[in-house]
Amino acid sequence: MLDELLSILMRGFLESHPQSSPVLKKLWDFNSELMIRTISELCNDVRVNSKLNVSKALEITQGINDSLIRFVKSEDYNFAVSLAILAGEKDFLNYDGWLNERLQTVGSPFIRSLTHYLISQVFRPIQDSL
Repeated sequence: MLDELLSILMRGFLESHPQSSPVLKKLWDFNSELMIRTISELCNDVRVNSKLNVSKALEITQGINDSLIRFVKSEDYNFAVSLAILAGEKDFLNYDGWLNERLQTVGSPFIRSLTHYLISQVFRPIQDSL
């Protein structure tokens, strides 16, 4: 029940609250797994009119020391792939090391998420533009 309450309260701070940085750092110290789960749920939930997207999630990781690696190792592989690709584009993450580690430790579920990303974010937009 405490996790549910914290998750609800955290949403307000994640969606552009002006004083969110110190609060998010404290939440990270208190329960990093809950924070990762809440952020990935907000980024993935198209039913919620959320201002939180993968770019904002990356911005949050930059404000919390050593959190990016934990985020891109999330068990929500679709979220982790999207975040890692954006982080790599901005030179915050080394693709080779991350890909090798994920392929070795996760395997098929990770490959499915990576394939889904490539189809939906790369191939389909190219096809639609033809």
